Amino acid sequence: MTSALAFDGGRPDFAAVSGVSQSLERLDAAGLRALGAEEWDALSAAALVENPFYDRRHVIAGLDTLDNSKAVRGFAFRTGRGQLAGLFLTQPRSNVPAPFPVANSLANIYQFSGTPLLHRDHAEAVAKAWATQVSQGKAPGLWAFADVNTGSAASHLLDAAAREAGLHWRVVIPYERAHLTRLAGGFEAHLEQVLSKNRLKDVRRTMRRLGEAGKIELEHVEEPEALTQRLGDFLSLEHSGWKGEQGTSFLSHEKDAAFARAAYAPGLATLDSLLLDGKPIAMKLSIRTGRTAYTPKIAYDEAFKKLGPGMALEYLLIEAFYASEALDGVDAAATAEGHSALNFFNNHKAMGTVIVGRRGWQVSVLAALHEGRKTIKERVKAWQARGAKPGG
Repeated sequence: MTSALAFDGGRPDFAAVSGVSQSLERLDAAGLRALGAEEWDALSAAALVENPFYDRRHVIAGLDTLDNSKAVRGFAFRTGRGQLAGLFLTQPRSNVPAPFPVANSLANIYQFSGTPLLHRDHAEAVAKAWATQVSQGKAPGLWAFADVNTGSAASHLLDAAAREAGLHWRVVIPYERAHLTRLAGGFEAHLEQVLSKNRLKDVRRTMRRLGEAGKIELEHVEEPEALTQRLGDFLSLEHSGWKGEQGTSFLSHEKDAAFARAAYAPGLATLDSLLLDGKPIAMKLSIRTGRTAYTPKIAYDEAFKKLGPGMALEYLLIEAFYASEALDGVDAAATAEGHSALNFFNNHKAMGTVIVGRRGWQVSVLAALHEGRKTIKERVKAWQARGAKPGG
């Protein structure tokens, strides 16, 4: 289940200054399940960079369903007093096969960040401890962290620690992720500065048409009973549309549905709904462990497609964001550019896959494999688009 490995920190005063114990705790899936709920939850809440996809409930839900056949591993760092200060979650395989072992960040199709959890009070110490372990061969020698905000404080600390330890660091597959932050001028300033004139006209026309169709309201639920009910509504709504037809909805597969019901739990998840005469016609799922909401899923009733319920929901959620101080930001939680939120959000995050390791040639080979896969996907997509055109 677990094992503790002692190591030479390289700098005699490092552990004393940081308060981080000179040991690495290796956890298998059983060890992760046995990890104390309170300490994991506390680390999630105190993470330097929030990652609700590595929240205990989200991870355990995966281990029980989608990830139950994976050799999932956890690498935990503790303070001298035993406090959990860092947690790196990995799996041996990814969608990019490699000719050598790789510690890939834990991921499934519903996880959109591979950033490890670093306690804000011990983040630099944990980053250095991790890099030291890798450089000394006491931790995997090659890592790939998918969907990392490369401009974040955690990324900068890990980068600096890796380079100081003589490791090789490379960012591949860069993309921008839509991110909502608060503009000084408030909601009206946001509309004027972020939305184009045509987009704003479309939104206002949509709101008017919906108002003519019935009573529209924005509903926010997070209480356990209400959330459970609305999650059921969300799953049904998603399955009733094109995702259900294509077999990509949660309800299309038993494990996916079970994952959703377990992962989007009270205390982590919330649901916002656009109600038309009391009926949800567009719904957005959010998860958070701090002051940033991550929105991995949205669904709308395709019977009302012409009325633009998804657009209306985005509009009302941004209005609610400015009216409340509960959040500092909203992350679109999408792994590709072109997400609809880019039309509504005022900011973006520089994202990418971080590859780091002891041997430069392995880092270069793995980087080439990642970039090659992306090129192939883009060519296939372009070929499919040409074939879909009349006469193509």
